[in-house]
Amino acid sequence: MAGYDKFQTDMAKGRFTFPVAILICLLLRIITGNEWQDVINLLVCALTAYLLIEINTAFTLIRTRSTLHVSFYIFLSTTLSVSAFLPVCRFCAARLSDRYFPIIQQLRISLSGGKVIFPRFLFIGLGSLLFPQLLYFVPLFYLGMISFRSLSLKSFFAGLTGLCMPYWLFFGYAFYYDKMNLFYHPLQELIHFQPISYGTLGMDRIISCGIITLISLVSSVHYFHVSYLDKVRTRIFLSFLITVEAWIYLLGILQPQHFDILLQMQIIVGSILTGHLFTLTHNRFTGIFFIITFVLLIVLTIYNLWMQFFNS
Repeated sequence: MAGYDKFQTDMAKGRFTFPVAILICLLLRIITGNEWQDVINLLVCALTAYLLIEINTAFTLIRTRSTLHVSFYIFLSTTLSVSAFLPVCRFCAARLSDRYFPIIQQLRISLSGGKVIFPRFLFIGLGSLLFPQLLYFVPLFYLGMISFRSLSLKSFFAGLTGLCMPYWLFFGYAFYYDKMNLFYHPLQELIHFQPISYGTLGMDRIISCGIITLISLVSSVHYFHVSYLDKVRTRIFLSFLITVEAWIYLLGILQPQHFDILLQMQIIVGSILTGHLFTLTHNRFTGIFFIITFVLLIVLTIYNLWMQFFNS
């Protein structure tokens, strides 16, 4: 086995990858954290990591024991938070991750779609009160339910009811206290399109997005070449993730003002695809690309630390 291939295998299937990622995460957050919001960020990051583990355990997306995808998420999430991303993005990203689990669960619990779909779309509605653009993903989730053969009249209206429930309750509060402007604000934000301008994106954000895009793009393209090795359910799931990934990038191009939140969502999807690539595929290309990825992530971390401490 070549040296680069052995390094990839040890990192993908080794027992120490996940603990080391956690230690690095804690160390970086201790170095850079100076507000109580950093504690909330850490807790929601841990929740998202747990959801990623549960998804892989329940549906065997990666056919062998590995926590590489979770390690990627923890490391990238911490590295990007060094750039002072909005605290709310953690909440939205965690909820986006949570969306995938119940939709897939319909493959096994087709008769209880309403009971599962309702609370999950309820969380989408709650998240959209903080980030209204999250509603742009709703049609995509319904299309995903078609792919998973879980869309029925019952599940459709269950999702729609769950989605509208937070707005119904919020409307009652706003109407009673004569604060209708609070109710209209998320809806106005949803239809308000600012002129496309990338001038507000600093070099640190551009470099972060470029590195993550490179890793995710290679992982997505390579998956289509080896997808035949997975079960049908796994292929549908990962194909849906790639569709979500493309939708995130499209929304980011059209509305770059939401760059920070969308990039945090992207690393959830990208982490799963990257973990799938490096855990299940071992050849000269993946071995070399893994080393390149490893080096790029270290450079990205050092660069973001430099930007925070010496250019703030």
